[in-house]
Amino acid sequence: MNRLPVLHLLLISLLFLASCSTIEIKEADVFDAHRTITPESFNFDVYSFQEIRLETGDGEHLNGWVMLHSDAKATVLYLGGNGFLMVKSRPVIEAYSTIPVNLVMFDYRGYGMSSGSPTVEGIRMDANTAMDFVKSNSELNGGPLFVHGHSMGSFLSAYLADTRRIDGYILESPVTDVDDWTRTLVPWLVRRFIRFDIDPAVRAESNLRRVQNIELPLLLMGGNSDEITPFEMAETLYKKSASENKTLVEMDGGTHNDLPTFPEYMASIRDFFEATISRYRFSGDVYESLPK
Repeated sequence: MNRLPVLHLLLISLLFLASCSTIEIKEADVFDAHRTITPESFNFDVYSFQEIRLETGDGEHLNGWVMLHSDAKATVLYLGGNGFLMVKSRPVIEAYSTIPVNLVMFDYRGYGMSSGSPTVEGIRMDANTAMDFVKSNSELNGGPLFVHGHSMGSFLSAYLADTRRIDGYILESPVTDVDDWTRTLVPWLVRRFIRFDIDPAVRAESNLRRVQNIELPLLLMGGNSDEITPFEMAETLYKKSASENKTLVEMDGGTHNDLPTFPEYMASIRDFFEATISRYRFSGDVYESLPK
C-alpha cells in the first residue's frame, strides 16, 4: 500500500479530531514563572551559605553553592535537570532546609554563570569535579554522602553511584534511557512516520543499564501527571534495580518540575536518609563495602 495517501488520511483525521475538540488554556498556563534566589537574597537561617568556583580538568569553571546545615548528619550533591539553574532552585532548597543535611549544587558548563558549552562528556566531568570538591572538603565529607539527580540529572546521579564511593542515590522524575524517552514523545498513532537521529553520545546514556549494577540504597520519585518523563519510567527502574533497599514514591498530580512543593517529597527524602544512615553507620565498614 502506498504510504503517502495513508499519511494524508491520518493528518486529515487528526485535523478533524482537533477541530472537534476544545483546548483550554488557562491564564496560569501562559506564564512559566520562577522565584529566583541569589547569594544576596539567600535567607535560610538553618544554612551557612558559601558561593564557590570549581575548576574542571579541561579548563572550564563552574559556579556553585555550598549550604552547610546547622545540624547536618549527611551531605547531598544535587544534580539538576536540563532547565535547572541555581537561581531557580528555591523550591528544592526550601524542601531540603527541613532535613538535617548539607546541600551542594552547581550550574553545569554553559549554564548560568558557568563557562563553556554542554556536552555529555563535559557535564559528566562537571559532576566528577563537584564530587571531588565534596570529598576534599572536611566540612562535607565527615558523614554519609548522597547524590540526587532530577530528570537529565538522574543520568549523572546513577553514573556517580556506579563509579564513585557514596552511600545512596536519588532519582527524581528519572529517564530509563534515551530511546525509551523519545518513544514517549510521539503518539503511537504516528510513531511509524517519525524517526529520531540521536547523537551516539546521547543514546549511550542508560539508567536502565546502570541500576541493574548498583546495589546502593535507592529512592525513586515521580509524579503521575508528568508528561515529560512518565512515572512508568520510575516504575521500570524500580523493578530493574539491583538494590535490596529501594523505595518508589508516586506523587498524585505531580508533574515534571513541581515535586519539591509536595509534602511527600521532603518526607520521602527524610525517611530515606534516616533509614540509610541508621543502617550503614552501625556497620562501621560502609566505605570498604561500597564501589570505587
